[in-house]
Amino acid sequence: MKSKAIVKVDLKTAVNLWFHCQSMHRPRGSVKLTPAVLSGFLEKVGALQLDSINVVERAHYLTLWSRFGNYDKADIDQWIYQDKIAYEYWGHEASILPISHLPLGRRRMKLFPPESWLNSSWWKQQQTSPASKRRVLRRLRTEGPLESAHFEKTVGDRKRAQQLGAVAPVMPGHKEDKRSLQLLWHAGKVAVSTRRYFRRIYDLSERVFPETETVTRAAYHDSWLFIGLKGNGIATEKHLENYFTAPKLKAPERRAIIDRNLKAGRIVEVQIDDRKDRCFMLPEHVDQLNALDDPTGTTLVCPFDSFLWQRKRAEALLDFHYRIEIYVPQKKRQFGYYVLPILHDGKLVGRLDPKLHRDKALLEIKSIYLEETFKRTPRFDQALRETLHDLAAFVGAQDLQMPAGWGALA
Repeated sequence: MKSKAIVKVDLKTAVNLWFHCQSMHRPRGSVKLTPAVLSGFLEKVGALQLDSINVVERAHYLTLWSRFGNYDKADIDQWIYQDKIAYEYWGHEASILPISHLPLGRRRMKLFPPESWLNSSWWKQQQTSPASKRRVLRRLRTEGPLESAHFEKTVGDRKRAQQLGAVAPVMPGHKEDKRSLQLLWHAGKVAVSTRRYFRRIYDLSERVFPETETVTRAAYHDSWLFIGLKGNGIATEKHLENYFTAPKLKAPERRAIIDRNLKAGRIVEVQIDDRKDRCFMLPEHVDQLNALDDPTGTTLVCPFDSFLWQRKRAEALLDFHYRIEIYVPQKKRQFGYYVLPILHDGKLVGRLDPKLHRDKALLEIKSIYLEETFKRTPRFDQALRETLHDLAAFVGAQDLQMPAGWGALA
């Protein structure tokens, strides 16, 4: 399809397509999670973001639960790290990516470090000596898979800690060899072969990755656009900007990629209602527009879910303002530490602040806030109750504790 005509859609259709692209149109249990389903999901959204915060459950597990309901987490680990239907690398941030994207990953490895990192304080703090990198590679080659805990502090580490003073104990990566592992992972010299209690186990990349080609720089840059549109349906440049950060592109580069692919007919321009922002979509989605059913069902959305990677999009299309308050001082938080938006019948209607007390097998819901425009109904209460009990079962909680005014849902 190489027509340059602007496709006109209404907001409802654009939102429906977004939900279908994110597998959010029938959340929690309408589809059984299998290796093929997981592969298809990763191909659609691009990646599962990894994050160490474990207030309720790890981000990648919770993201899958939001769509597929209860499943065995050991199956996910098996499919990713043993069956290798996916691999761990940089996508939005550190992510699980479909194995078909490995040629894209190899291009990033060859181009590492990204130009945007070179002047960052993180980059300067993470530099290591050639001797450290050689030591890490030698140990992996001779000893096999290792985690960062297997590497000892050096004299240089102790000097660095003295220079950094009081902040050293809380700074990540203060062991030189641990920083080398990270840098070598980004550069594709080492890879994550598996995880143990969420700790990375590293090995030489040739022992982990299958042999694949490496895409061209142009194809790698284009992937920012195609992955973003595949996961979002209809989107502006701004709504795609941080959906994938590999590659990390400047505004002129992004616009040149859009213009080149628009001219070639690989994407089409879209207008949503009478909005002035230029939107784009893949030609393959055009024929789906008239066949989209409305989203139904209730689930909770992880803060690191691909559905919320571009939070300005949620505000523009769903009128839902959301920010992650984990890094906000407690006294300045508006809703809580690890707030999960509530998705109900295609709308973000509220948010809740959960906490799993593993020693008590208790899932505590500290607070629930509904949007002012949303009217609570018995049907919603029942749907939220089922969702919370499903979440409790998924994370191994035997009891559910609700906030004041919501006790009947426990």
